[in-house]
Amino acid sequence: MTDFFPLNTGARIPAVGLGTWEADGEACTRAVRFAALEAGYRHIDCSHLYGNEIQVGLALREILGDGGGIKREDLFLTSKLWFTAKTPRHVETCVDASLRNLGLDYLDLYLLHWPTPAPMGDATDPPPAAALEHREEVRQIKESWQVMEALLATNKVRAIGVSNFGISQLQELLGSCLIVPAVNQVELHPFWRQDDLVEFCKRKGIHVSAHTPLGIPGTNIGSLQLPTSVVAAIAEELGKTPAQVILRWGLQRGTSVLPRSLTPERIKLNIDILDWCLADDDWKAINAMEPQVRLINGTFSYLSENAPLQAVKEDEVEQAENI
Repeated sequence: MTDFFPLNTGARIPAVGLGTWEADGEACTRAVRFAALEAGYRHIDCSHLYGNEIQVGLALREILGDGGGIKREDLFLTSKLWFTAKTPRHVETCVDASLRNLGLDYLDLYLLHWPTPAPMGDATDPPPAAALEHREEVRQIKESWQVMEALLATNKVRAIGVSNFGISQLQELLGSCLIVPAVNQVELHPFWRQDDLVEFCKRKGIHVSAHTPLGIPGTNIGSLQLPTSVVAAIAEELGKTPAQVILRWGLQRGTSVLPRSLTPERIKLNIDILDWCLADDDWKAINAMEPQVRLINGTFSYLSENAPLQAVKEDEVEQAENI
């Protein structure tokens, strides 16, 4: 049974967490409250960029104040720093804003959300066009990470990490950092395994956590009729849902998973993956699924080793949650 994974800080991260991307308003509060109180989730993954930390905070106050026996130390709360040109000077201000929104005294994990600064404050900026711009971005990463390292002394965060970093970006960071990131949270699913990145992080003692492990709501997954049939067949044989098979595959490769859902039934099913395993043949079949398709459009970031975003034809596939 895999309930937790160890971090290089000595702490443990829950194997399954609730993602809150694109979860808005009262629906977000209800989902977080249900996940913790009814379904047994202990990790809630947040970000200032998602614009819903206040709604998550409302749920946390109910969870921790209802007398149900859940204490702050029972929960693992993650948030992320949106990376702008002014980031190095404002890291502590940003974490203070997230803590205030969430109603917390500390975060268990704080991540650099992307490896490239966005001067306009969003994710639409073009990739660097010249070596000078690339060097400037590397400098920003190094300076921001130094301030992230200093945050640990304030006790406002218990661990620091990164998100959406590729191998070359991690190599640049590891070449100058004093503290190795505890986590690299990246897009991972059978349709985008990133085997080399997962193996690199394992060698460096960096835990890998999978965001969008079931794909992106409303987004299709390329020309994957055969692979989705593979997952569906395994699910039918095991009496599980395709989503459960995909999430269990994530756990068995040593990565924690962060499925996002607002539906109580799916929230419960997504964490019901801890006491069973995929057989070797099923494991191998999932690891052989092709083609590999990245869903998150990171073209504003200098993604290095990763293949480019592939085109998606809506009539060729089913959505990940409905495989």
